[in-house]
Amino acid sequence: QDPYASLNPTQTIRQVLIAPLLHHGKAKDRAQAERRALEILEIVDLTPAREFLDKYPHQLSGGQRQRVSVARSLTVEPKFIVADEAVSMVDVSIRVSLLNMLARLKSEFDVTFLFITHDLALAKYFAWEGRIVVMYLGRIVEEGPTKRIITDPRHPYTQALLAAVPEADPEIAKRKRHIELRSAEIPSLLNLPPGCTFHPRCPYAVPGECDVHVP
Repeated sequence: QDPYASLNPTQTIRQVLIAPLLHHGKAKDRAQAERRALEILEIVDLTPAREFLDKYPHQLSGGQRQRVSVARSLTVEPKFIVADEAVSMVDVSIRVSLLNMLARLKSEFDVTFLFITHDLALAKYFAWEGRIVVMYLGRIVEEGPTKRIITDPRHPYTQALLAAVPEADPEIAKRKRHIELRSAEIPSLLNLPPGCTFHPRCPYAVPGECDVHVP
């Protein structure tokens, strides 16, 4: 989540990228590893790439540090990347460019992303052609194609999430369905309720059904 905390502050970007290339046998020597590091920096839009090699994390912006983190993951030629709140710590103005970069990597390098976020607008933008899994208190409550989840949510928690997304257009906001929860109190993760974990707060909960069966 924090692009600065994910990088060793005592290492240059050269060290950050060359180490995994050599360790995983993606380069036969340091010269080849450096050439590959330059190529990867170009891929994540850090240009001119050579200017970044000798910089330390504190000399980069939040967006640049996030790109370095992505570059580091690309050194091992992954087929699957877990992006946990990948853009939550950067300015809104930078988020779109980062998301576009990730989308480009997804198509150009055939990389599958598990994109973890609390921002439904981001999930919709990034995974429109994919699938969304909705979780509540660590448990899956709904899963399906992104288009279906966004336009036709089935689980009350998903409906409540979508209803809570701010709408800039006042006319659309008026027509938006509001979900009134039974309780604002969130159950403890140490003592989860039986059945559907959302049932203590769900306005549609059916006794003997929702408090027994897991969706």
